[in-house]
Amino acid sequence: MSKKGLFWVFLVALLVNVATIALAQHNSMVQRIDYLSDTLLIVGRNNFPPFSDYKVSHGKVFLQSVFLKPLQKAMKNHPAKLKSPVFNYNQHPDLDSLAFQAQFGEYNLFIGAYADTKEYKGLDLIYPAVVSNPIHIITLPENAARISDKAALTKFRGLVVDTEIYNNFSKRKIKELNAEHVATPLEAYEKLFTKQVDYIIGGLYYHRIMSSQYGLDPFLSYSKKPLFKIPVFVAMSKTTPKFSLYQKAFQEAFADPAFGNEVKKEILQMVEDVLAQNRGIVPPAFAQAAEPAENKTIDEEVEKQPLGHIIEQKVEEKTFDEVLEGI
Repeated sequence: MSKKGLFWVFLVALLVNVATIALAQHNSMVQRIDYLSDTLLIVGRNNFPPFSDYKVSHGKVFLQSVFLKPLQKAMKNHPAKLKSPVFNYNQHPDLDSLAFQAQFGEYNLFIGAYADTKEYKGLDLIYPAVVSNPIHIITLPENAARISDKAALTKFRGLVVDTEIYNNFSKRKIKELNAEHVATPLEAYEKLFTKQVDYIIGGLYYHRIMSSQYGLDPFLSYSKKPLFKIPVFVAMSKTTPKFSLYQKAFQEAFADPAFGNEVKKEILQMVEDVLAQNRGIVPPAFAQAAEPAENKTIDEEVEKQPLGHIIEQKVEEKTFDEVLEGI
């Protein structure tokens, strides 16, 4: 090869090498931890304790969720700021439309989303889901032994509360049971205690919290196994700046068992705190002759195992058992 040819080969090789170094430096800059330094706004579903709910204090409306502290810890290696907006009581948005608003970028993270649910199709679910919402059969103690399998569920009268939200699969399964629908938990408890229905279908955590507000938690019995467990997701708006990088950062954090354990501890603590706060509330007249259920206190559950038996033993991620288990 002539000297001129060698010169051009050398020049091309040099340019390729320079371009490779520049690209590597660019990728390194993009992947740098301090590149993820935005403020991400977190909102959640309303009336979905302990996963997400909105509380009023001193005229302000703020998000309460077992995910908040673990999320802050999960991003400790990044300078991104996770912020939950506080709304004025007289000016807060329609809390039920926050998921829709997140789809269009008004908020970045949304807590309390389900897969296979039309309300959250515009959001990107961050996998894995570290906890599930266990849906149980709730009865009075004298009915617990009689309602032991799916056949019994179809034979006895059940109801479901419309303030709870289910994904499409669980809706189909509940429909098979011909359950009555009522508007509020209190209405459901009254029908149960006055023998108008035999059982309630509902979330274990949700109903322990809601029933305690009326002094009714000590009188309710829960099935030993859930009918099904619905994975609860943190979702991200696809319009979030640096979306793919944040998605990767959260996925890595959620895959760490420490994150799931933190969320579980928060669930136990929140339920325990609510029960303690509501202890001593006199139940409504329709329940004052009821007998307390046995082995129902959070304290006893904590003694049985560190996280309490209200915590899921098997954490489901992308799917859940599509068979109604014996209860």
